[in-house]
Amino acid sequence: MSFFDGLTPAGPPPEVPDEILELGPYAPAGDEEFAPSQWFVPAQLPQLAEAGAGPAARIVLTGWDVWPRSVTMRLSVFLRRIRPGGRTSPYGRPGGGGLRCGLLLADGRKVTTLDGGSWPASGQSGPVLRLSGGTGGAFHHQLELHLSQMPPAGPTQLVVEWPDEQVPDTVTVFDAGPLRAVVREVREVWPETAPPGTAPPAGTAADGPLAAGPSADGEARGFLVAGLGPAEILARPPAVWSPPVPEPAVWTPPAPDPARAGWEGMADAHWRDTALVLERLAHGADPAARAPGSPEAPLHAAAAHGSPEAVAALLAAGAAADAPDHQGCTPLWHAVCHGARENAALLLRAGADAWRPQLGGRSPGRLALTTPLAPLFAGLPGAVPLTPAERAAQREADERAAVFAGVPTESLSAAFVAGVGEEEAVRRLGRDPRDCPVLPPDAAAEPWEGDAFAHEEAHRQVGVTGVPGGCVLVQPYSYLLSTEPLLDALSPGGAAYGVYFNPKGGTFGTLSRDGRTERTEEIGLPPYGDEPEGHWLYRFWSWDRPEEMYGASELAYACAQAGLRLADPQPLSGAPRRWVLIPDGSPLL
Repeated sequence: MSFFDGLTPAGPPPEVPDEILELGPYAPAGDEEFAPSQWFVPAQLPQLAEAGAGPAARIVLTGWDVWPRSVTMRLSVFLRRIRPGGRTSPYGRPGGGGLRCGLLLADGRKVTTLDGGSWPASGQSGPVLRLSGGTGGAFHHQLELHLSQMPPAGPTQLVVEWPDEQVPDTVTVFDAGPLRAVVREVREVWPETAPPGTAPPAGTAADGPLAAGPSADGEARGFLVAGLGPAEILARPPAVWSPPVPEPAVWTPPAPDPARAGWEGMADAHWRDTALVLERLAHGADPAARAPGSPEAPLHAAAAHGSPEAVAALLAAGAAADAPDHQGCTPLWHAVCHGARENAALLLRAGADAWRPQLGGRSPGRLALTTPLAPLFAGLPGAVPLTPAERAAQREADERAAVFAGVPTESLSAAFVAGVGEEEAVRRLGRDPRDCPVLPPDAAAEPWEGDAFAHEEAHRQVGVTGVPGGCVLVQPYSYLLSTEPLLDALSPGGAAYGVYFNPKGGTFGTLSRDGRTERTEEIGLPPYGDEPEGHWLYRFWSWDRPEEMYGASELAYACAQAGLRLADPQPLSGAPRRWVLIPDGSPLL
């Protein structure tokens, strides 16, 4: 009769494994590079001490696991704030600014988590301190740091530093003598497997390499090591066997078969491979034929992405310089949109029409006159210079966009409100300005003390900053500021434009004027021909914008649509003047 009778379902007998592994006897070693947890239950020594602290981080020493010849230190890491991005660990894979830990032993030896492994080829000797396990995530992590040798008795210093979290170099002094004293309490699980005469006195070191127990077939078995999430907190030591191989700056898809008599498999990057293009032509590829499913002829793709040699080869093979694509755009249009000067010059010499109206009634030449390609087009027959008003409008748009260069935009929503001051905006969000005080200049850019990624909290939190002529509202992790009810509530007596940078794709904007939504749109897209003038002025058509201007141009467009002009990105890149929590149940939500 069993206590558990009737609680487990009947089933077929378990399958017999092909191989049965048997744990061999513990082989003592001078260096226990891994905790011998298969053979021993460690003695546990509690020790509670704050080992380091920063504005939003605390590191606490909570105790030790003591093994026959080594110790494992337990640290608890507490965080009050997690940086943007929604990762389950606070900082992804840190560089040199991650958490560093070290010990200065009583005999003067120094060991840290940045020392690397004690592989034989490294020539290292002495103890090693490494992350051996841990649990937790988000705002609390428990780290286990294993010291491969028993520390000598006497004053020992634990040193902790975490530059990323502004935790300074902090020293905690303790006596390692009690660690050695509790070795006698370590319990061996399988004492009957110990070979006669091999177990040295407890608390002493034995010479020889670390060895795992042999299996039944006499073959040595190593330790089973699981993935360590807490490793994402610790700064990584340098590699001891070889330097890391750098990833290519730009990923290039595998080159397709050059012997094909067509353009199958050609990605944008392949048009830079002149030899590949020449091979395809030599095998009979038609310079005017489109690849299956492609909306463009080969010359369009080469003009935008390819080498000048590839463009010249296609022209020499008979490709039409002014062939239209599915939107009626010529290769010259694509070259201008991608800032490909040499390709544009080749097409012009081949007779391409610089002034043929294409999308939105614009020609490649008119676009080029607003770019560094202007000298290539300004002297061509039929050129009409930009008017002073056109030049001024483009210059103003570029200056507006430059203000927001480099502002992080992923997951951001922002609203630019003209004609409404900071305190009035707070009232229109449903709160009394007296309950939303102005924050000190050194306030955090994010308001949360709890879970920064709780959807409801993020959805209701709005940062508000007054600017000349109005105010700017921000939300780091919600789309609310681009919605019609909220913008219509903000815009009476003025105008409001809200924009949301969806991390899953697309940038969406809404314009409200005097309490009524006038337009919703997706912005930042290549043109289709029916866009408002602002899409052209803010260069959404250009694939040649510097990386820091993607997002900056969209913010500048949104700001201009509301009728504001900012000279400082601080309302978006820094902490707002006030944080407002929209009341629960508000019709704005």
